Amino acid sequence: MASPKTKNATSGGGAEGAEGAEAPRVDKQLEHQIEVVNELSRDPSEVHPGEVPSAQQTEHGETSGLKPLVDDLHDRRAKIKLGGGAEKIDAQHAKGKLTARERVDLLVDAGTFVEIGMHGRPHFSQRSMEGRDAPADGVITGWGEVDGRRCAVVAYDFTVMAGSMGMTGELKVSRLRDLALGKRIPFIWLLDSAGARIQEAVGSLFAGSGHLFREEVIMSGVVPLVAGMLGPCAAGTAYIPGLSDFVPMVVGQGAMALAGPHLVKAVTGEDI
Repeated sequence: MASPKTKNATSGGGAEGAEGAEAPRVDKQLEHQIEVVNELSRDPSEVHPGEVPSAQQTEHGETSGLKPLVDDLHDRRAKIKLGGGAEKIDAQHAKGKLTARERVDLLVDAGTFVEIGMHGRPHFSQRSMEGRDAPADGVITGWGEVDGRRCAVVAYDFTVMAGSMGMTGELKVSRLRDLALGKRIPFIWLLDSAGARIQEAVGSLFAGSGHLFREEVIMSGVVPLVAGMLGPCAAGTAYIPGLSDFVPMVVGQGAMALAGPHLVKAVTGEDI
């Protein structure tokens, strides 16, 4: 049996050890609730403790770091809308023709056009296109209302590589054809193109011809297909009016051919 002295010493040592070894427990949930209450009661005019000092001011005065990104987006869209640039636009006007975007603006009701694939660029698999700029990959795709009726619209931009058909551009057009078929809305082409882009003549996606033939045949008789020939339609773009339901042409501007004189001579040896 232990003596009282030994028992008291043991009890006292245990109490001191417990005080020194264990710190007071912190209630994390209670701390979080206090932070929420303080945040809700904070004066909105005060600087938020988590605010980034270098954040930009938006037009409404609130703080946001996204404004530089939004400004960059608007700048890129403005550049894309210029197509091939001021010189190419002037050359198009000198021929008595409108640009692709001017044609779309005249066709659809004001404020109804929704463009898809605006930021498209030449397909990454095409090494021959590296370093070359082709805004929207030379074709405008989207939908809008024409006299109050929703229609899908494709306009080839002659100011961008002569409106040639690139892989990315034809993926955009194929996506729009699928949408038009599913929604049962008319499909309108505004054609002004030199045809398939020869720089991208390698690979199974070349000019999207396989998709084009199949989808136009399926769509014909289900939704109206209108191919407006507003300029040259060579090779790849010559197939489009050949499979469409309605083909209006501009006198003195619209033309359709599978190949030009140089290509015919290279294949057949004949001058035309």
